[in-house]
Amino acid sequence: MGIRILSLIGAVLFYLIYLIKGLLLRKQGINVNLLGDKKRSREKYFEITLKILTGIGGLLQIAAPFLFDSNKTGWGYVGVILIYFSVLLFLIAVATMGLNWRAGYNEKQKTELVTSGIYRFSRNPAFVAFDLLYLGFSVIFPNRLMVLTALLAVFLFDQQIRGEEKFLLLTFGEPYRQYQAAVRRYF
Repeated sequence: MGIRILSLIGAVLFYLIYLIKGLLLRKQGINVNLLGDKKRSREKYFEITLKILTGIGGLLQIAAPFLFDSNKTGWGYVGVILIYFSVLLFLIAVATMGLNWRAGYNEKQKTELVTSGIYRFSRNPAFVAFDLLYLGFSVIFPNRLMVLTALLAVFLFDQQIRGEEKFLLLTFGEPYRQYQAAVRRYF
């Protein structure tokens, strides 16, 4: 199977996990898409920008096999490995979060602090999975648009993580501070 088809299947699997998890939680009355619902305008507009850019990024990833030339070297296969590792990592991360998984954060919705499973090794494995997905696509389709999209996504996800960390410190206090001291932000 070609790199193009493998990348398309990987992207579809990744976003299906995202959509299915969101639908399953919504059936239980849990709103998972909290991006852009902040009162403070800076946070609100940042999250709206993040939502738009990741939506465009996802569409770009699904369209990439039809729009761009793929890397014909062995590096193309490295990109495929990154994509499928991101799918596996994302699946494990959202499964481990259970009912506590959200896109964004909100003071109104109560969640528990999850520190077990894959969260013993990374405080943000779902974001790491997103980063690896974007990086994998930029390796497979090494053009300016894909590389810029990947770099922008990694930067924006890092900013989102930092905002969530402030929220988690306020929400969970000392238990989160201890978790931060014990487990790295990414790896």
